[in-house]
Amino acid sequence: MAGLRERQKATRRRDILEAAGTLFQRTGYAETSIEAIAERAEVAPGTVYNYFQSKGDLLLALVALDGEEVRANGKKLISKAPKDPVKAIHGLLESYVDHSLVHLTKELWRNAIATAITQPESPFGIGYAELDRKLADQVGELVAALQARGDLSEEIDARVAGDILFEVCNCLFVVFITQETMPIEEMKRRMSAQIDVVFSGLPVTISAKRRGRAVV
Repeated sequence: MAGLRERQKATRRRDILEAAGTLFQRTGYAETSIEAIAERAEVAPGTVYNYFQSKGDLLLALVALDGEEVRANGKKLISKAPKDPVKAIHGLLESYVDHSLVHLTKELWRNAIATAITQPESPFGIGYAELDRKLADQVGELVAALQARGDLSEEIDARVAGDILFEVCNCLFVVFITQETMPIEEMKRRMSAQIDVVFSGLPVTISAKRRGRAVV
């Protein structure tokens, strides 16, 4: 019986979250009320509050759902990553981008990021930062896997490399969501170019090296 109750609760929570996601995308985050979400999910408003304390909690839950799904897909990609480390990194980060508009619109992402930035110590801000940390860690896991296969130098700090590569994606994602008309392919093109620079480095010319020694 306890197992049945837990399944019913999980189903009700999913129904409420799906209703919120649909209405957020259809009518906008600010314009959507808890009452409207409850009506669409066919539950009482009080039932919504039993699962989510606010609209902000619903939005964070949608962000978390996105994170769970992209990490699950990322785990599969890491297990069969191509030998070329650049292609492997491109593939993982592009999978994050491709999934980004499944559950949330650009407007919803703007709301989520704005809340996380302006309220960093709130449960929402802390939760959002934790989700970003998990994605950066997964990129680091890919770097470590490539090192274990001998496709990347072991001298690289996998966690630091994961942070850098994820931040390339994350910073461009902010640009993407703040420009309503920017197509996702343009964001991916820019990300690809920047990842290539990360892997190639910024070679220092012989004359620059000489100037450096002269300064010393």
